[in-house]
Amino acid sequence: MPKHGYLFSTLALALAMASLPGAAMADGQGDDSLTKYGITLYGTIDLGVAYQTHGSAFSDAAATNVNNFLIRSSDKSNLSLASNGMSISTVGIKGREPLGDGWWGLFQFDTGFLPASATLIDGPGSLTRNNGVPQAQQKSYGDSGRAGQAFNGRAFIGIESPHYGTLTFGRVSTLLNDAVCKYDPLSCSLAFSYVGFFGSPAGNGDTGDRVLDGVLKYTVVNGAFHGGAMYQFGNATLVSDQPGTAYQLDLGASHGAWSFDGVLAHKNDSISFGAPMTAAQVAALTTPGSSSYGLPVDQTLPGTVSDNTTYMFLGEYDAGRAKFFAAYEHVRYANPSAPMAVGTQTVGGYFVVPNNDAFPRPKILQIAWVGMRYALTPSIDLFGAYYRAIQDSYGLHDCSNQSSPQCSGYYNALSLVIDKKFNRHFDVYGGLQWSRVYDGFASGYLQRGSFDPSIGVRITF
Repeated sequence: MPKHGYLFSTLALALAMASLPGAAMADGQGDDSLTKYGITLYGTIDLGVAYQTHGSAFSDAAATNVNNFLIRSSDKSNLSLASNGMSISTVGIKGREPLGDGWWGLFQFDTGFLPASATLIDGPGSLTRNNGVPQAQQKSYGDSGRAGQAFNGRAFIGIESPHYGTLTFGRVSTLLNDAVCKYDPLSCSLAFSYVGFFGSPAGNGDTGDRVLDGVLKYTVVNGAFHGGAMYQFGNATLVSDQPGTAYQLDLGASHGAWSFDGVLAHKNDSISFGAPMTAAQVAALTTPGSSSYGLPVDQTLPGTVSDNTTYMFLGEYDAGRAKFFAAYEHVRYANPSAPMAVGTQTVGGYFVVPNNDAFPRPKILQIAWVGMRYALTPSIDLFGAYYRAIQDSYGLHDCSNQSSPQCSGYYNALSLVIDKKFNRHFDVYGGLQWSRVYDGFASGYLQRGSFDPSIGVRITF
């Protein structure tokens, strides 16, 4: 089935579920979920308008349709419809059934889509649409593990017990992603949060690894303590479309108004799709003798391959009307211990032309943020956050200028957002964020800074 057809078939499933007897929403108080025979239909629709002083044109595949934060190709002012400013638009089904002796069986399947273009999110597809296109003419793009699959979000089964925790298997949100979005004051908003839009802090250094295939994941809460562990069987092609294995550990505690988490993560053969193919790389696909000869231009991307290791500390203080957040993350990128072959196929069926030697020395990326949420009224919340990413020099020779992307540099972002809730299913938001790059982080960028306000509406069911 063509990728755009998955959205319509998924929405057809949603409509069919909604039409079941007894599945209609109730008015007023109480449980108004769309549940029948233990199966619940759920979803979010997030649609808005975004402006960038330096942006790029509308894309029917990128996760927000537009680049809300400054990227390399951001160049021209842009006013456009946009999707998923505060939350990823999603439709899915989930279930939880008793198995006896306090145990429950559960499952969950969902997909993320773009209301502004009526298509599924396809991050790699947003890049391939720019293959061979000059940088200043490229449409918006962004890497993502959501690659046009039928279920590009979660797809897992599992069991749970209030005493022994929850064990799931399949395509799951990683422990690191869960922690980042929990302690981000903007909950990984794609329009206003640096860690939401870029995704690499939640993806152990690469955006596509926020959600992983073929994962056994365990989480537990015991009094003041909570934690989890997960392992990805990435080299088992029957259960995963992603090469490379991964593991993550999380240990956390809550006491009174305080909550803390520490996360350790490692991934082999992580792939970063950071840019489309150049004209020369596209030409090589049709040049006999080229290592990439014969690969399809609309399904092939250059990928930086690395073994990534991350440790992270996160905290929250709940003062009642105000909640305060802070986090620090350290990511180490190294050349892969098992180099990837040209033409390796990954999530969404995309082919990789790999760079296995991108890091003459291990690259260190540090990300930190502070922020708060403040309840102005019972129905109006104010959000504010400051994000900073710092890259060490990792070339053969140290540098701290724009001459190379291997030079040290940093990225700053500030956000301010207000959200008005009318009821549990409908809210309206508006906000702005400013982003700017410096030194090695700015290498290859057409502009150095951008100011990007957005407004939108969000419906949940």
